[in-house]
Order: sequence, then C-alpha cells, then structure tokens
Amino acid sequence: MTIGVLREPAHETRVSLLAEAAAALVKKGITVLVETGAGEKAFCSNADYVKAGAAIENRANVLSASDILLSIHSLPEAADAALKSKVLIGVFQPLFNKELMQQWATAGVRPPSFRRRCP
Repeated sequence: MTIGVLREPAHETRVSLLAEAAAALVKKGITVLVETGAGEKAFCSNADYVKAGAAIENRANVLSASDILLSIHSLPEAADAALKSKVLIGVFQPLFNKELMQQWATAGVRPPSFRRRCP
C-alpha cells in the first residue's frame, strides 16, 4: 500500500500527515510519498520526512503512484481514470466544489466506503 501526502494551497499552514505519523506507517510496511514541500508551513521539512522513511516526489508522481491520497484542502485537478482507483481522504467541501465533485462522479471517482460494525 502506498499513501500519498499532497501539498496544500498557499493559505493553508497545516499538512495532512506529519513526519512522526509517516514514520509509524513506514514501520508497518506502508510506503509514504510526500509531495515536495508539503510540510514546510507546518514546520516539517522534506528532510524530516526522509528521516522518517518517506520518499519526496513531485505532485504528478504522488498522484499516480499512491493508492490513498491525503490532503486537507488540496484537490487533485484532474478527474481522470487514474483517480478512479484511488481513495481520496480530505476536506473537499463538495457543496463549494460542486463542479469538481460532478466531474469526479462522472469519471467514477467515489468516496471511501466505511462499514459500521456492530459488536
């Protein structure tokens, strides 16, 4: 499994996954790809991610190579076949990004499904 961390827009100072959390995922055998500069505004440098075992990649590589994409506000621009096989986790504000959500739906991109488990 490969988890990708996207760089946020200029106004956002948070990142969806810090290096410490990336290290925990790497220890479990999960590959973590981080877009160049994703953690800078959250005081988490590329070197911090590399030290944690993550790889630094450009946006195109993170989008194409990841099974799961994490972001807070950063939206993948294209609704293409590549996104159809991805799990997108973030705050995408579908009521404010209606056109993009319609493009994603037309392309077959779906939100992750969660099952409620009863004891």
